[in-house]
Amino acid sequence: MPGWLPRPYLTVRSLDSMGVWRGPDGIEVEAIVLNDLPCLRVTRRIGERRVLLAYCMDVREVGEHVDLAELVAT
Repeated sequence: MPGWLPRPYLTVRSLDSMGVWRGPDGIEVEAIVLNDLPCLRVTRRIGERRVLLAYCMDVREVGEHVDLAELVAT
């Protein structure tokens, strides 16, 4: 887990204006604010469940988990 990630996760807000990007295999990337720090949350939908893959500080980090070329804005 990244050292910058605050514990406990008390404040998680979605940045509605940024939207959600979806990829194959149920991948979702969402811009959020986590304890007043902007970040990107990478999750995967498996059936009805959503599994957290990573909290990323920038798009480069997201690219380590998913193929950025396959993401589509929704």
